[in-house]
Amino acid sequence: MLFSLTAVFGCQRPDPEADRVEPPVLVFVASSLGDFVERAARRFEATSGVEVRVNVGGSSTVGRQVLAGAKADVFIPADRGWGSTILDRAPHAVFAGDVAGNRLVLVGRPTDDGSIDLGAPDPPSNWSRLAIADPDHVPAGRYARRSMEALGWWNVLAPRVVPTNDVRAALRLVELGEANAGVVYATDVAAFGSIEVLAEIPAELHEPIVYPVILLDDRSSVRAFVDSLWDPACREMLLHLGFTSGRRGEVDSP
Repeated sequence: MLFSLTAVFGCQRPDPEADRVEPPVLVFVASSLGDFVERAARRFEATSGVEVRVNVGGSSTVGRQVLAGAKADVFIPADRGWGSTILDRAPHAVFAGDVAGNRLVLVGRPTDDGSIDLGAPDPPSNWSRLAIADPDHVPAGRYARRSMEALGWWNVLAPRVVPTNDVRAALRLVELGEANAGVVYATDVAAFGSIEVLAEIPAELHEPIVYPVILLDDRSSVRAFVDSLWDPACREMLLHLGFTSGRRGEVDSP
C-alpha cells in the first residue's frame, strides 16, 4: 500500500504555472491625472486580480525616474514632450494613445474682481503676483507661459510670476492670498472651494494639453490595464472628473 501511494504521488509533477504570482503593474503618472489613474487601478484590480501600483508626481519628476532606470510598466505624463523623450530613450517603449485632455483656466479668489478681459493689451494692473507651475520644468507651467505670451502679457507678468512645483501648489498660493491670480488646469480647481474661475484660456493659445500613454512592458496584464483605461466605465469617470476624452492609439509589440 505504501509503495503504491508513493508511486502515484511520485508521478504527479507540480505545475510551475499554478503558483506563479502575476507581478504588479507599475504606473508612473503626472500628478494632475493621478486621481483618475488611482481609481482606474482599483477598478482593474477588482476585476482582474492583478495589483496595480501607481507612482504619482510631476511629469519631469517621474520621467527622470524612468530615465534613471526606475522599474515602470506604464508612463503617463501631462505633455507630448515628455512622452517623446521616453519613446526616444527607453528601450522597447511604444505609444498607446492620448488617454485624456485638459484645459487651462485663469483663477482668483471670489472676493476679487471677476471681470477679466483676455483681449486687453495688458494684464490687470493690480496683479502683483501670478502663480503658475514652474514653466522651466512642469508642463502646466509651459502651457501657462505660452498662453500668456500669446495674449501679449508675458513680458509684463514675467517679473511677477511665482513658480511652484505643481498646479495644486499654485492654487494654494491663490487660496491663501499670496498670489492675485493663477493659471492652472481646470480639473484641479474643484478641490479648492474658495477659488473662482475668472476666465477659460482659449485652447488655441497653447499646444493641446494631452496625456500620452507610453507602454514600457509587453506583459499581457500591462496591456490589459492600458486597454481598461479606454473602456466605457473609465471614459465616464474621466469626463466626470472634468477631463476631455483622448484618442486611442494602435499599439504594436515593443
